[in-house]
Amino acid sequence: MRRNMELYHGTTQIIHEIDLTKGRHRTDFGQGFYLGSNLDVARRWAKSRAAFSGKPVVMKYTLGGSIFSDENVNPLIFDEPTLEWLNFVRDNRRKGKPDDRLRHTHGIVRGSIANDKVNFVVEDYISGKITAEVAITRVEALPNVQQVSLHTSYALTYLDSAAVYYQEQLSNGDWSEWTCLSE
Repeated sequence: MRRNMELYHGTTQIIHEIDLTKGRHRTDFGQGFYLGSNLDVARRWAKSRAAFSGKPVVMKYTLGGSIFSDENVNPLIFDEPTLEWLNFVRDNRRKGKPDDRLRHTHGIVRGSIANDKVNFVVEDYISGKITAEVAITRVEALPNVQQVSLHTSYALTYLDSAAVYYQEQLSNGDWSEWTCLSE
């Protein structure tokens, strides 16, 4: 059995209930609820979202490690950016019919978070400006940082709903202490 994972979600609001339909379309792993393994990355994401509106908030979740061996979840894991990863990202980012939001059957997808250049690299690959081989050489994964996306209500059951915490960025730029959502 795998260890539980502590994961973070950077946002601009305290999330009381996860709604998978609110996930953005045409993202790396498809529409879903995204979490990351690195608190600093989640904080940066929250700040970037708050630049448009709201206040930076980071949610902290515990994900049951056995999700990755549950055949009903149909997990997909990318240990590093590969050709399979690149084509998966390409397929999820391509424009399609409005009702074609989730383009795979995986309840959870885990993989490296690539650097900021990934958007340009994938767009160049989709448009045919560069080959897959060139694209893979240009993508750089952030060391020791994973992203996890949940895509089904069944997969969401692996999040420990009794142990959800949040913190908000204070006006001086510091972050508040963790507060349990169930309190």
